[in-house]
Amino acid sequence: MVATLSTMSVRAADLKIGFVNTARILKEAPQARKVEERLKAEFGPREAQLKEKRQEILAMEGELKSGSGLTSNARRKLEREIRLKVSQLKFLEQEFREDQNLRRNEEIRELQQVISNVLEMQGDTGEFDLILTEGVSYVSDQIDITTQTIEMLKQLPESSEESQ
Repeated sequence: MVATLSTMSVRAADLKIGFVNTARILKEAPQARKVEERLKAEFGPREAQLKEKRQEILAMEGELKSGSGLTSNARRKLEREIRLKVSQLKFLEQEFREDQNLRRNEEIRELQQVISNVLEMQGDTGEFDLILTEGVSYVSDQIDITTQTIEMLKQLPESSEESQ
């Protein structure tokens, strides 16, 4: 049994282990920035429309508060209109968040596949026997290969990151 344990420790010493901080990659990789740009371009117009609707409601509420020259019927009508617009806005905001989260998750899944392919390349080249990503309590700088992985991601041609 002692011989088996010493053999295992010798084998473990021969292993080259790397760790990648995927949260850092998702912030720093050029592909991650492109994902954010695409999402901003896709959802920016809808976000601007929601902001416009919020401003419209605020203006109506301001008109209601000032109450200048409003009859009681006009006041009730304005209050109903405000409630309706607030209700519609809440629905649109929820729909917007759901759509945005769905698209973000799709984009992140694709990016994670690209990252996975790069990690696989790092392992296949014989540089590493084991590459860890999540759920690690401690990592020394000696095995943190996040910067190296980000550099590899920067070297990928745009067409390969899109098709992954």
